[in-house]
Amino acid sequence: MPPLIFPTLTLSDWRETRDTLHKYCRLVGAIREVMSKPLPHALHTNLVLSKNGFTTSSITKDDGSADKFFEVVLDVHHRRLRIESNYREPLNIALTGQSLNALCDETCSLLTDIGIKPPLERPSFLEGIRGQFDSKQVKIYWKAVSSTKRVLKKIKAELGKETGPIQLHVDSLTLSLVWYCRDIYSGPLIEQLEMGFSTGDDRYPEAYFYISSFPDVRALKKIIPDESRYLFTQDDSKLILPYSAITGAKNSKKKLLDFYRSVIK
Repeated sequence: MPPLIFPTLTLSDWRETRDTLHKYCRLVGAIREVMSKPLPHALHTNLVLSKNGFTTSSITKDDGSADKFFEVVLDVHHRRLRIESNYREPLNIALTGQSLNALCDETCSLLTDIGIKPPLERPSFLEGIRGQFDSKQVKIYWKAVSSTKRVLKKIKAELGKETGPIQLHVDSLTLSLVWYCRDIYSGPLIEQLEMGFSTGDDRYPEAYFYISSFPDVRALKKIIPDESRYLFTQDDSKLILPYSAITGAKNSKKKLLDFYRSVIK
């Protein structure tokens, strides 16, 4: 297995590309949501990391053909949206920074060509503005998010059955694993902990790894010692490890594992 790679990822260097990628992920997530059977915790609204990029995973064709499947993939290696199925040749759309309106129209047109008519109402987030899509920067992000997934897979194996899948949440562009830990903690109300990776947001303006709690979003502030080497976001809702803390570090895997394990009982 190749070594974990956490390349430099500075938000100001790729913010416009990040925002375009986020919009594209939201579109693919909307397709998965309307074409899939509902799952607990709205898991059918998120995307999965595959070897090629971010995918809806396999979806059954909506005409009663139980043996026909399709999948929509944001292929980050070849800068394309790819529609794959087990009954037609793959179809591709080049990702050039086209507006979300344009990409939605192109995607729905190709889906119609292979006999799929997603009941997709025009999502409220659609817009007609072109964006920047720097393939080099997207690949850098891909290395970071792929390495994070490998670390989260190890945490998931340690926690056992009471975890959800590792997914990309399209609303926030965060990769995360949820641990359903009801009755494990005493004191603050914690029914689940989310461990993940963010490209940066209003709470912290650079990429970071995080742990958050639910339903008491400030519960971690009550159980993490004041002398902890980790930080909290300004609203105390997330315990964070800045991404820059492990960039280029020889022991980056251990540092990240230690961070996620810091809240595991």
